[in-house]
Amino acid sequence: MEVEYLQKLPKSDLPFFDSPFPTPKYVSPGNGNGPIEIQIGGKHIIGHQVIIANGEHSAHLFKNPSDQYITYFVILTIADAQDAVNPVLATSRNHPHYLSQGSLNTTTKSRVDWVAMQLADKNAYAIVNSRLFDLRVGRVILAAPQKDGSIRFYQTQAPPMNKEEREQYIENLKTDKTALNFFKNANNI
Repeated sequence: MEVEYLQKLPKSDLPFFDSPFPTPKYVSPGNGNGPIEIQIGGKHIIGHQVIIANGEHSAHLFKNPSDQYITYFVILTIADAQDAVNPVLATSRNHPHYLSQGSLNTTTKSRVDWVAMQLADKNAYAIVNSRLFDLRVGRVILAAPQKDGSIRFYQTQAPPMNKEEREQYIENLKTDKTALNFFKNANNI
């Protein structure tokens, strides 16, 4: 079954190759992802957000039991390339742990690859362009590719958020002094 499922997925250039492997039978409450596109400080910002639905093995991650899902990871980066393909995949195949991965094609010279995981024991981590982040510190990572080919990061202190909280948090970044200074740095692309 895993082979057939993976064969149906569209081909994409993700950080990890998604190979079939046996899994025990499980019922996942669901998980997913979505794109983000905004303007901050005159910069075109793209990103991904990843969610987990409320269920038997994830309920302990929710501060409000009535929330349908929480966002466990958000990544935002400067992009000067328009209409780039930015693949993303969230999977529950490691249930009760959740894994997501994606790529943000920021320029013809740079891309931001990431993998994030929410573990059943409340630990959560992300690896972005080989840098490790403990997401218990904050769930939103800002990335700024530099003109010299390097990259800078800023990890906010955002907690896991429901949909409304996430939307408001991202909207507030547009006027947040730290986020504005981070994205408007003269060395950024």
